[in-house]
Amino acid sequence: MGAENISLKIAFTAGILSFVSPCLLPLIPSYVTYIHIYYA
Repeated sequence: MGAENISLKIAFTAGILSFVSPCLLPLIPSYVTYIHIYYA
Protein backbone atom coordinates (compact mmCIF):
# COMPACT_ATOMS: atom_id res chain seq x y z
CA MET A 1 0.00 0.00 0.00
CA GLY A 2 2.80 2.41 0.85
CA ALA A 3 4.72 1.71 -2.36
CA GLU A 4 1.62 2.37 -4.45
CA ASN A 5 1.09 5.68 -2.69
CA ILE A 6 4.69 6.75 -3.33
CA SER A 7 4.58 5.77 -7.00
CA LEU A 8 1.30 7.67 -7.39
CA LYS A 9 2.90 10.80 -5.91
CA ILE A 10 5.90 10.42 -8.24
CA ALA A 11 3.66 10.00 -11.28
CA PHE A 12 1.54 13.01 -10.28
CA THR A 13 4.64 15.17 -9.72
CA ALA A 14 6.11 14.06 -13.06
CA GLY A 15 2.86 14.96 -14.79
CA ILE A 16 2.87 18.45 -13.30
CA LEU A 17 6.53 18.96 -14.19
CA SER A 18 5.91 17.87 -17.76
CA PHE A 19 2.95 20.26 -17.95
CA VAL A 20 4.94 23.29 -16.80
CA SER A 21 8.09 22.38 -18.72
CA PRO A 22 9.59 25.11 -20.92
CA CYS A 23 8.64 23.16 -24.04
CA LEU A 24 4.92 23.42 -23.25
CA LEU A 25 4.87 26.73 -21.39
CA PRO A 26 4.83 28.98 -24.51
CA LEU A 27 1.79 27.10 -25.85
CA ILE A 28 -0.46 27.82 -22.86
CA PRO A 29 -1.38 31.48 -23.70
CA SER A 30 -2.31 30.60 -27.28
CA TYR A 31 -4.40 27.66 -26.06
CA VAL A 32 -6.21 29.81 -23.51
CA THR A 33 -6.83 32.49 -26.15
CA TYR A 34 -8.20 29.87 -28.54
CA ILE A 35 -10.58 28.56 -25.86
CA HIS A 36 -11.81 32.09 -25.04
CA ILE A 37 -12.41 32.91 -28.71
CA TYR A 38 -14.10 29.56 -29.35
CA TYR A 39 -16.52 29.85 -26.42
CA ALA A 40 -17.09 33.61 -26.63
